[in-house]
Amino acid sequence: MITSKRIYHLAISLVAAIVLWFVLILLASLTSAPGLKRFFEAFGGSFGGYVHSVIYTAFIFGLLEIVDYQKFIRKQIEGFKLNLLPVQDQLVLSPQEVAKIKLNIIDLEKRGLSFLLTDFVKRACTQYRNNQSISETLQVLNVQIDNSKTELEGRLEIARFLINAIASLGFIGTILHLAASIGLFHLAKTEEGMPLITQSLNVSFDTTFIALFLGLILSYFYHRYLENLDTFYSRMKSYIIDNLISRIYTQE
Repeated sequence: MITSKRIYHLAISLVAAIVLWFVLILLASLTSAPGLKRFFEAFGGSFGGYVHSVIYTAFIFGLLEIVDYQKFIRKQIEGFKLNLLPVQDQLVLSPQEVAKIKLNIIDLEKRGLSFLLTDFVKRACTQYRNNQSISETLQVLNVQIDNSKTELEGRLEIARFLINAIASLGFIGTILHLAASIGLFHLAKTEEGMPLITQSLNVSFDTTFIALFLGLILSYFYHRYLENLDTFYSRMKSYIIDNLISRIYTQE
């Protein structure tokens, strides 16, 4: 499912980047104001801006990936609205009440209300039922939550790669267009040659600027997601420990 969704995101990114590139070319060719024309060309509004289109593809693809995971976390936060566990002060839970909590969660999941929170609460109840040990239940819960978080962080490897790749693509574009500019130096003394050399030099440095700028934006969304991910798992762990595990009381 993840692979098919990524292929879908890649297709959208590719189409959007090509459309954006041609729109910029069209706007640059239609405008007569030198400053505005230069602005559009800086963002890839020329046929030499093919590297820009590759950068846009990587940026849009990475952004779609991160936004998709942000939606997943926002959906999981809704699990706290189910009030799965008691939050009253000084309230303790007997083993029978722990078993009842598990049965209530199973009923919720049958009705389609399945979240990471419901799954971990159910696992904690099952673990306690199996060995009647609060310490082992807590230990297993910590391991399970850490593994789940590591798995979600691992899915972001493609986003981490794209953040670095965008900057690299900018430098590659700069080298390519600098090489093209050097190849035009024999036209420097002609009337038509200098504008061509100047345009090629402009595009060469524009690619690095755009790549670094978009890389910063993507990095911001990436770290915002990591912040939300850390906050969600920390809140979920505290919720289960405070309102379930630390409330269990077994009469000797």
